[in-house]
Parts: sequence; structure tokens; C-alpha cells
Amino acid sequence: VYATGGSVSQSGNYRTHYFYSSGSFWIQNSGNSGGSNTVTYLIIAGGGGGTGVGGGGAGGYRYGSTGTVGTGTYTVTVGGGGAGRYSNYNTTTGGSGGNSSFYGYTSTGGGGGAATENWGATPGSGGSGGGAGMDTGANLTYSGGSGISGQGHNGGTGRRLAGGGGGGAGATGQNGHARGAHLGGNGGTGSYHFGAYRGGGGGGVTWSYNAPSPASGGTGGGGAGGAINTTQVGPGASNTGGGGGSAWTTGGSKNGGSGIVIIQYRFQ
Repeated sequence: VYATGGSVSQSGNYRTHYFYSSGSFWIQNSGNSGGSNTVTYLIIAGGGGGTGVGGGGAGGYRYGSTGTVGTGTYTVTVGGGGAGRYSNYNTTTGGSGGNSSFYGYTSTGGGGGAATENWGATPGSGGSGGGAGMDTGANLTYSGGSGISGQGHNGGTGRRLAGGGGGGAGATGQNGHARGAHLGGNGGTGSYHFGAYRGGGGGGVTWSYNAPSPASGGTGGGGAGGAINTTQVGPGASNTGGGGGSAWTTGGSKNGGSGIVIIQYRFQ
């Protein structure tokens, strides 16, 4: 196989194309069965945005190989991160990430985190689900958004004064209170291919002035969650599909990270 498009690196007998934004992949030589006539892909969608409580879910994560490829130009779409939305006592949900696609395969954008669920907020579902919001009254438990099998995991649950972590490509988001009373859940861990972890979930909000630490973003670009007395909140890292962290304070929750498409083949 031989192709052009994106940012290209070469190592040994293999070429790898990195698409940090949408573009075109032009296969000029389709190869043959005696050498190589397939390509390996990693397609990561944009991560979901954080909101006042629940962390954003990671963008859908698909790794695999095509069947026999043919010559021609193929569109590569890279999804953007979902919008982070400041909210506490309301029904807001963070924005969903944009889809990414290549060669007929699509990864779905991550779901946004939820705010106050007993006020009617609902975590977003997607490649990975957004973290659940909290309950300000009775000690109820709310489910995180759903992830898509083969692309990601569910968001963590939320409970009284603690948000769930966003789901990651490699693991479910941690539940609110799992680290202790009123501590937000960490984002779910991402997955590892092409030399790096990507697709980590965003951290949920911690309602504790004496928190040992705010919730961390999942390994692989997830943004850290905030505590009630801090604005140290992280966005999803660019080109990882990481979910955005959530903030209760007016500093605002953070956007999800943009996605990426990586394509590799043997060229000699």
C-alpha cells in the first residue's frame, strides 16, 4: 500500500498517517496479497464537555483493520470536542463531542456530563457516557450516560454532592463518593495504541472544602474535575478525544478534547 494525506511518519517498513483535523487519504497503490493490501486504523471521536457536576465522556474509540483496500481518495473526518457548560443548580448537560470517521467506520462523540439530576439534568450518552450529576436533597444515586460497546464505557454514578467521572475508552468512569464522602469520581482510563493512551474520561465535581485532591481525568487526555473551592479544572486534551472536566465554581467547566484518526500500513 502507498498513500498520501495528513502528517506522515515512517519507521522501518511502515508508514503512519496522523489526521489532527479533517482531510483526505489518497491511496495511490492498493498493494497486493503477497505483501500488504490492508490498513490499520484508530478512529477517535471528540470528547464530551463537562458541566457543573459530571465529567465529560471520552469520544468513541475504534481500532482495527480494513479489508482489502482499493485506490482512490477517502474522506477523513475528525470530530471536535463538546462544549463545557457552567451550571450548578440547573438542568444543563455538557455538549456532545463530534463524530470521527474513515473508510466507512465511524466513532461516536462522547456524551456530556450532567448537572443537578434532581432538577432534571441527564448525562449524555455516546462513544463513552458522561458522568452523572448529583443530588442536592435525598441521598439518591443517578446512573451515568451509556457508552457504546466496542467504542467506550459508561459514565460513573452521581450521588449527594458528588459527580460521576466520565467514561473512558478503557474503563467506566468512577462513581461519585467512591474516593470518600462528597468526592467526585475520577474519569475512566483511556486505551493504548500507536504509542500513547487516548480517550480518557473527565473528572467529576468534588463538594468538599477539605478534599485530599480533586478528581483526576482518566489517563489518555481526560480533564481533571474541580472542587468547590478551586477553579483548577482541565479540558480534554486536543487530539485525544478526552472528556472535559467539570467545575462547580464560576471558572466554568471545560470542553472535551478533539479527536484524531491514525492510519498505518506496510508500504515495503
